[in-house]
Amino acid sequence: MGGIVAITIAAAIWMLAPDAWGGQAGIAAGTPIERDIDAIRADTLRVLVIQHHLTYEQARGVETGLEFELLERIAADLELPMKAVVVERADSLLPMLQRGAGDVIAAHLGQQNRFSKWIIHTVPYRYVSPVYVTLRADHVLGINVEKSEAPDTSWVSAWSPFAPKKLRFPSDGAEPLKGRTVFTDTSRFGDNPVINVAIGRVHAAIVSDASAIYFAHHFPQLQFSRPFDSSVPLVFGLRSNARQLQRAIDARLSDAGEKEAMAMLMSAYGGELPERDALGAVPCTTDEGRIYPAHRAKPIPDGFHRDWELLAAIAFQHDRADSAALMTTLRTSGEMLERPMINDPRFAAAQVRAAARYFVELDSLWALTVPDPEERIRFIAAAYGTGPGHVQDACILAERLSLDPHLWEGNVERAITLLALPRFFSQPGITSGPCSGDETFIRVREVLCLYDHFHRRPR
Repeated sequence: MGGIVAITIAAAIWMLAPDAWGGQAGIAAGTPIERDIDAIRADTLRVLVIQHHLTYEQARGVETGLEFELLERIAADLELPMKAVVVERADSLLPMLQRGAGDVIAAHLGQQNRFSKWIIHTVPYRYVSPVYVTLRADHVLGINVEKSEAPDTSWVSAWSPFAPKKLRFPSDGAEPLKGRTVFTDTSRFGDNPVINVAIGRVHAAIVSDASAIYFAHHFPQLQFSRPFDSSVPLVFGLRSNARQLQRAIDARLSDAGEKEAMAMLMSAYGGELPERDALGAVPCTTDEGRIYPAHRAKPIPDGFHRDWELLAAIAFQHDRADSAALMTTLRTSGEMLERPMINDPRFAAAQVRAAARYFVELDSLWALTVPDPEERIRFIAAAYGTGPGHVQDACILAERLSLDPHLWEGNVERAITLLALPRFFSQPGITSGPCSGDETFIRVREVLCLYDHFHRRPR
């Protein structure tokens, strides 16, 4: 409930802000500056963007995002110098457009949106449909979800093309929409409802199928419905007096050759929504013939205080083709030690000792913060595959999100998936940069399944 309360308070504050939509909207809009394509060509096409995976992202000096790249193509064809102007608050988009700080709004806008009264639109560049997002059924955490049932209550961003016209919050006592209650999240543009589902704060969210494909790639803990309502067009927003710019962009968006190129670009940001079974529904399997007897004959040396099972599980998961080749690269004391792939069992003991020394370091790293040795196995497995820096970042992020930084399942494992998003890996104190947390999420579960398998087998 804490997350919902925080969202509701944020929503109330937002509604009272000077730029909020409501009685203040006309004031926020203002009179548009006179600035059309000729003035822009002599200067720069300024594209107002929100940090959003389908709009604009910048990581390590590289600018990406579907809408940004579409407009970049169009600007090049029109011989318009172009730059992205990142806007922190979505309610600043309209005032900045009107005063000339930007010329185009790129913000995953539906044709009917909260700016429509004051701006003009381009022709649609694509169509999207709404889908429900919920936590995936999870046998490990005991989460049961019926795929066929639409959620009774869900959240949608106020800036979504599917947001209800009347903002709706948990305390307002509003009547349900089409028999189901939809609350409106104004705390952040675009992805906040999905993030709150991913970390377990709210039950369900509504996003576009285009966004869902992206989230499916990064969040293995989520599942998605099929589209449940009609598709809507997405457009770019312009000042009401920028008619020449509108016609020029529309001509490019309507060009047959350009449509083909745009379709190819969109395919890089999409695909098919995956059909997902429950997490942990299928037991892990092994080919025990590939686990050499030398790996399990006696306890691991060099002070490693566990049996061979954890080392064998990580080795097997890391290289299923031949688990005798425990690692081609070992990380020790923060340095990368390159080693050749060795498949000969005669060299296995040396590889086991080297890997075990690294495991001892990882074990010591979390000994104080994760005192339970069985729980600590999960952090060791995560750090071995993705690096201790990313796992430490995930622990910091978990604490900020009111998750337990000392528990992996349902807590740090969810936080580490967020480190794929710039708004999280760019936070102060998060030092290791972007992380493929979805891979770590799955890898740790596979390792734990294998560990349990080896641990229970007859000796």
